[in-house]
Amino acid sequence: MHPMDCNQEYQQLIKALDAEIIRVGEMHGATLSCGPRCSSCCLAFSVLPIEAAYLREAIGALPSTSQARLGHTLAEDADRCPLLIDELCSIYAARPIICRTQGLPLAYVDEEREAIEVSACPLNFPDEYTFSPEKLLFMDQFNVRLSELNRVWCRTQGLNPNRRIPLRGVVRTSLPGA
Repeated sequence: MHPMDCNQEYQQLIKALDAEIIRVGEMHGATLSCGPRCSSCCLAFSVLPIEAAYLREAIGALPSTSQARLGHTLAEDADRCPLLIDELCSIYAARPIICRTQGLPLAYVDEEREAIEVSACPLNFPDEYTFSPEKLLFMDQFNVRLSELNRVWCRTQGLNPNRRIPLRGVVRTSLPGA
């Protein structure tokens, strides 16, 4: 697969995921308290190389004032996402898959235990909240596709597909003079 094909496939993956996010989000409507400046789940984590490339591109397209602000966030709280500016995501349209799904009830199939594992934001869903399967965002298919795309993309770039790249490193290497 050519890198351009990986780009198209990644964009299709994001489009399919975003459609599913909208579907699940509409089912939970008023229950979701997520919104602008809700950044409690915006932590420093790592991404796959293919997502790091898209993040670098998005950071490079930011105005120089925003890039300068990101440079300052690197010196701040190491546990917080370095892409936040005033508690807002500076690259929201290009945010990674994990960020797109935060706040929603995420489901993963545990085949060994023959069970569905659910991860849900406690700010949106109290512990006693009951989820029916149609109200869950099943992530396995999206994660498998992302992993496949990453593997192919890394092969074309000569990169290790198993390496995860810390967000702080992505920001640091994306800013001018880095």
